[in-house]
Order: sequence, then structure tokens, then C-alpha cells
Amino acid sequence: MNSNRQWVLKHRPHGMVTRENFEYRESAIPTPAEGEVLVRNLYLSFDPTQRGWMEDRESYVPPVAIGEVMRAGSIGQVVESRHPDFAQG
Repeated sequence: MNSNRQWVLKHRPHGMVTRENFEYRESAIPTPAEGEVLVRNLYLSFDPTQRGWMEDRESYVPPVAIGEVMRAGSIGQVVESRHPDFAQG
């Protein structure tokens, strides 16, 4: 069964980032609403900038909030589309 797998920021790291800074969650894959697409991530990027996003400080993007999915770049495939600008595939 496919599921929505997420790594959520549990608490901000002090020093090195460890697994304890995150909580792993799985949930049902939502059905896209009108104007949305469902994307299957094929490749996920792990970049040094992610460490900065975990800090609660001003930056070029807001920090990842506690309880929020850790953001990353990815390459994906549209598996379902309800948006006129994005076709399945």
C-alpha cells in the first residue's frame, strides 16, 4: 500500500542534526482537490541549506516550524492532476 511518508521537525537541533530531531509519520495519500496535483517524489535532495532552515532565525525563506514537514528539493512525476496547467505523467 502506498502512503504519504513524512519527516517532521520534532525539535530544533543544538549542534549536529540527529534522527531524534525528527519524527517519522505515515498517512493516507490525499485525493487532489480542484486546482491541485498529486506528485510522486522520485528523487529527494539533501542540501546544507536545510540545516539553516531548522534554525529559528530570519533568512531568505521562513524557518521550518516545529511539527512541519522538513522541506527539500525534489524531482517528481504527476500521478494525478486536477489542474489545467499540469498533465498526468
